[in-house]
Amino acid sequence: MNRIFAGEMIVTDLSHTVAPGMPYFPGTEAPVFSRPFTVASHGFAEQKITLLTHCGTHMDAPAHIFAAGPTLEQLGLPHFVGSAVALDLTHAPGPVIGPDDLLPFRSLLAEKEFVLLRTGWSKHWGNADYFRAYPVLSEAAALWLAGFHLKGIGVDAISFDPFDSTALPVHRAFLSRNIVLIENLANLESVPAAEFVFCCLPLKLADGDGAPARAVALCRERKKKSAQLSPLRRSARRAGNAARRQ
Repeated sequence: MNRIFAGEMIVTDLSHTVAPGMPYFPGTEAPVFSRPFTVASHGFAEQKITLLTHCGTHMDAPAHIFAAGPTLEQLGLPHFVGSAVALDLTHAPGPVIGPDDLLPFRSLLAEKEFVLLRTGWSKHWGNADYFRAYPVLSEAAALWLAGFHLKGIGVDAISFDPFDSTALPVHRAFLSRNIVLIENLANLESVPAAEFVFCCLPLKLADGDGAPARAVALCRERKKKSAQLSPLRRSARRAGNAARRQ
C-alpha cells in the first residue's frame, strides 16, 4: 500500500522496500539477509541485514564526497523535513536534463525546501535497465537548481551522476552547498502537482556519510464541498423519506 489516510492527511510512501534481491549499485557489495532467529526455533524472530549506507532509497550527506563535509547527524533533524514540489520530467527529450527543461518550473521552486525529480525511471527498479542510461541533470542544470535555498533534492533513479562518472559534478554541485541528495525514490507519480510536505528520515548513524531512509509525502486531503440544497429540495427530500417509512 503506497498511500494511506491519517486524519486529514494523505501519506504517500516514496521508498523502495528493503528486501533480498533488491538492486544495488554495480561494483559495490550486495545486501545480505539472513534469519538467525525464528519463532519456530527460538520463540521470537529477528533478521540480520548487512548493507551499505547508500543502498535502496537513501540519503547522501556532504561527507559522502567531501572529507570535511557535514555528516547526517551534524546536519540535524530539521534538515530532513520541509515543503516540497515534484517536477514532472518524464517528457524531457533526452537522458540529460538541462536548464531549459527546468525553467518552466521556476515559479514552483520559490520558497520550496525540497525538489523531487520525477523522471519515471523507477519503473525499471528490479531489472538491468535501471542502471542503463538513466536520466541525470547536466552540471549547468544542477548549478541552476543549487541556486535556490534548498535543503535537499531527490530523484527516482540510481544516481545523480552518470554510471561511469568519476568526477561526480552533480553530487558536488549540491553537496558542496549542504543540499542533501535522495536517490532511488519511488511512486513520485502519486504525489500532487501542488506543494506538499516531504519527510525523509535517514537512520541515525554515527559519522553518517549516508543512510537508508524512509521517504514520504504528506499532503492534506481535498474535501469535496457538499452541494447546498434549496429549501424546496430539502422539503421534497423529507417528504420522500417520510413516504418510504410508511
